[in-house]
Amino acid sequence: MWNAKTIGIIVALAIGFAWIWLGPLNAFFLGLFILGGWLIAKIVTGEIDILGFVERQSRSRRRG
Repeated sequence: MWNAKTIGIIVALAIGFAWIWLGPLNAFFLGLFILGGWLIAKIVTGEIDILGFVERQSRSRRRG
């Protein structure tokens, strides 16, 4: 039902309306909150392995 194109259009419309009515700075922050929500949802559903990422980063720092 909700594919990536549909979600992208809805997000773009929300940011566009915020840009028109609230100004560019508020639209920017709205976009940041949308991005943050998307990222949190990806982590919660397991599509992004944050612990694996942190582990890889710590291993690469120990090597030099």
